[in-house]
Amino acid sequence: MTFGPSPRSPAAREAATLLLAGLCFGASQQLVVRELVSLLYGEEVVLLLVSAAALAAASIGYGLGARLSPRALARLLLACGALLLLSPALPRFAVAGLCLLRGDSGPELLIVLALLAFAAAAPFTAVVPALLDRHEQPDDRLAALRRGYTAELIGFGLGSAAALALGGAPGLRFAVLAAALVALVHVALDRRVITFACTVAAALACAAHAPLSQLGADLVYRHKHRLPGAQVLWSVDSPYQRVEVVTAPGRGRMLYLDGLRDLDDRDLGALNHYLARAPATLVRPKDALLVGNGTLSMVPELSRLSDHLTTVEIDPAVVDAGARFFTPGEPLARLPNWRLILADGKQYLAATDRRFDLIAVDVPSPLTLGEAYLHTREFYALCRARLNPGGILAIQLSGPLGAPTRTPARLVASLRAEFPAVVVADSETAERAFAYAGDALPFSLDALRSVAVAGERRLELVSGPELDRRIAGAAPLTLDDLDLVLRRGAERLRERYF
Repeated sequence: MTFGPSPRSPAAREAATLLLAGLCFGASQQLVVRELVSLLYGEEVVLLLVSAAALAAASIGYGLGARLSPRALARLLLACGALLLLSPALPRFAVAGLCLLRGDSGPELLIVLALLAFAAAAPFTAVVPALLDRHEQPDDRLAALRRGYTAELIGFGLGSAAALALGGAPGLRFAVLAAALVALVHVALDRRVITFACTVAAALACAAHAPLSQLGADLVYRHKHRLPGAQVLWSVDSPYQRVEVVTAPGRGRMLYLDGLRDLDDRDLGALNHYLARAPATLVRPKDALLVGNGTLSMVPELSRLSDHLTTVEIDPAVVDAGARFFTPGEPLARLPNWRLILADGKQYLAATDRRFDLIAVDVPSPLTLGEAYLHTREFYALCRARLNPGGILAIQLSGPLGAPTRTPARLVASLRAEFPAVVVADSETAERAFAYAGDALPFSLDALRSVAVAGERRLELVSGPELDRRIAGAAPLTLDDLDLVLRRGAERLRERYF
């Protein structure tokens, strides 16, 4: 068995081989990296870990290309191609099975990460040195190097772009990767029998992709997330994250972003009340702004309580999930005073000259650097600059107010660094605290208590010197000090797998 064109083969065939290798590399990276990030939960530490594994696998591939024999490289390509034709079902079944056997997650899940990262990178990066090192003359090698790396980079760009563009159609995205794998095997190995076998295997893999992926996803949520009877209703990969809607008996519908639970039906009532309904009832804003809230669940009532309402959400896939499963899209389209802007929240606030009476920020916990920016002192200063006199900023603190090193206290410290007046409402019903900040809050603590959610079991309101005492020692989260993101992610990674 040979690998790649012989020295007599035309340069065009060599370029085609490298173009297809790059295409497979780009497509498989997008598919496998997103899969692994979702399985391991998409915190910044996990993103760094998966990215490091992918880079290490690519480096190993470059090293192997110049050392392995053509026969060994051919076997490596076929073996890793077989693994990729089983993805994403293979990692999902492996993770769910390991969790079922152990009753919990363990470090062996990281072995699954390493194996899949290797399969998605090493055989394709090995093609470049394997082919280019066969040119013995320096001039020939330099010319081949230019052609080869150009072809590989173009292929990588095409593969990555196709995988990103087809994130909402996982079956079609997988078919593109499968077709590219078959084409690479055909061009690189030039064996009709092997090409035919790979074509049959790819066709079978494409036919089984949807049911196996669905079953694997259901099993992951049942055994890794510990949701008995869970079923994934919807799953797409946006350019930003994997967006999944999951249902389970007794839990209703839940929204997961890169494997992390963002909210469920049980959260929405109390969350929406304290983040939007309560402050809007007290302020009666003429102009209100929602940053985030991709499920759009706050829109109907907040639009009723405001003269004008604007929602800014960066990810259209989250908006799509919200309109499909959490807030019917048709009634929203009939709201005359609401508009949706698909944009980054911080960029919108920096660019707009509008001012608001209420800004409600509904974004995930600061577990990635991108999300953490929307919890920083600098972002809160930007919000303050866009408030009308008497306007307020409302945020949720991702948990009850506790130790000064934890997220809620640090977010309150960030608010206190920018706003003269801050009050925290710690709700037992919502199982988290909320903060309201402004130059001077236009309502009293008694008024805030009077609009507590119906049936509230315990609502603790903290402000003034007592709030300063509770957050004493808490450092504001700033662009120069985002240690919380990595430290919290490292803690959670260690707790889950070690």
